[in-house]
Amino acid sequence: MTWNTIGFSQQKKYFEKLIKEESLSHAYLLTGPEMIGKLMLAKEITAKANSRELENNPDVTIVAPRVEEGETKIYIEDIRDVKSFLSLKPYFGPYKFVIINDADRLTPEASNGLLKALEEPNPKSVLILITNKPKQLLSTIQSRCQEVSFQSHDSKTISEFLAEKKIKKEDLVLLTAMAQGRIGWLNQILESKEITKLRSSVEEFQKVLNGGLTDRMLYAKKIFENESYPRVIASWIYWAYANKSTLPNSSATLGQLSRLHSLINQPQLNHRLLLENTLINL
Repeated sequence: MTWNTIGFSQQKKYFEKLIKEESLSHAYLLTGPEMIGKLMLAKEITAKANSRELENNPDVTIVAPRVEEGETKIYIEDIRDVKSFLSLKPYFGPYKFVIINDADRLTPEASNGLLKALEEPNPKSVLILITNKPKQLLSTIQSRCQEVSFQSHDSKTISEFLAEKKIKKEDLVLLTAMAQGRIGWLNQILESKEITKLRSSVEEFQKVLNGGLTDRMLYAKKIFENESYPRVIASWIYWAYANKSTLPNSSATLGQLSRLHSLINQPQLNHRLLLENTLINL
């Protein structure tokens, strides 16, 4: 099977060698900036190792926060399911794979449950943890995984990736600026066909920055009622970072937006109030 993920030649060679020699370790930690393609590569590793595509593959399971259900954490119940999955022998094999995306979102109880699975690995089972915040993992979890680090893609790779797509020139400029080396993010936007939504959210945000208090309060209400507001806030950050050289008080703006993005991952907080306070203070 060929690699479809763009870039990461060193990492690909590393895993190709391990697969060929049948010497995969029981646990890996893929680290690096968010949405650059780590999850895409992890999926391809499972396909290469088992010579079987990921779709409808009973030997692979993916664990992540259930964002579509309003969840932002990975819970102990999820890890219990992982242990149950790993207790079974491979159906096609030779490996059973568990991919844990956004592993930094593990609750303390889930982290401890995962640690036990790492301490007593099942033969022919491979856990792949993915995170852009490795320091938020338990040090004992990190020490039991082989870390493989990733970097953002360079501008040439991004341009080559987008050149293969049918995109309007104005959208191409916007996506290239906002991507900042994140092919995973680009792929998500293109697959979901949300370029129009992305442009709209960015344009609305620019208008709000130039508007008054009432405009900002109304916009906070509108965004809050949009269930996908965490992704909208992420787009604000990407746009602000891409335009930091011309954006007034860019450092302060990026700092406040990053803080907002972090806080809305905590369900116990009042997200609408956080949105209002942030937009008022920008």
